[in-house]
Amino acid sequence: MASHGGMKKVPDLPGGVVNKATNDSKITPGLSSLAELWLAQLKQRCPPDWCSLIPTLNLENPDRILAPKSLPVLSYLPQMAKQAPKENQPLINRLIHSKSDLHFNQTYSAEDFGEDFLQQYGWIKFLGPDAYWHSDVLSSGLVLFGDNVTYPEHWHVAEELYFPISGTAEWYHEEKGWKHIAPCPLIHHASNIKHSMRTSGEPLLALYVWRGGNLVQKSNI
Repeated sequence: MASHGGMKKVPDLPGGVVNKATNDSKITPGLSSLAELWLAQLKQRCPPDWCSLIPTLNLENPDRILAPKSLPVLSYLPQMAKQAPKENQPLINRLIHSKSDLHFNQTYSAEDFGEDFLQQYGWIKFLGPDAYWHSDVLSSGLVLFGDNVTYPEHWHVAEELYFPISGTAEWYHEEKGWKHIAPCPLIHHASNIKHSMRTSGEPLLALYVWRGGNLVQKSNI
C-alpha cells in the first residue's frame, strides 16, 4: 500500500526511468493537483468494494518520480476538453496544463497492433506497482484514444472498470456485443472477458481501474 504521510520503500523498476522519491525530491509540477482530481473521480465512481481498496495517498509526495514522456495521442487533449461534460473539464484542463512534465506510456508495440494504433493510444498511471503512488492491489490511471482507432479484442486476468470521461465510443463485451457509450457510466470487464473499443469522430479519455491478478500484465491479444 502507499505511504500514510511518509515515503514508503518501493521496488526498483527496470529501464532507469524511475527513481525512488524522497522527501526532498523535486515533485513533478502539476502532478499533485492532477492526482487530486483523478482520485476524486475514482472515489466518486467506484463501487464500495473497490473503494475499500484505495490506499491513503499523500498526494504531495509520490512514491516514485517518473521521467517525463510524451506521446502523439496527447494532441487530442484540446478536443477531449471541448467535448467533455462540464464536470469533467477541470481534470482534462489540468492534464493539458501539466502534460509536458508527466510520464505517459504504452503497453503495446507496432508489432502488436501497428504504428497507426500507437499514434492514437496511450495512458498515464497514478496508482499501481509501477506508478507514481504504489499499490499491489489496485492499478488506476487515465487511458487516451484518438478519434479514429480500434483497440482490438483483448483480455486479462485482472478485473477491470472503465469510466469514460470524454468522448462517445463503441465498446465491445464478448457476452453483450457492441454498444455506443457516452460519459460517464461504469463499464465492467470480469477476469478474462474479451473486450474491445473503437472511436469514430471523437477521441476518448477514460479512467480505468484494475484489481486482481498481475497488475502489470500485458493483455492477451
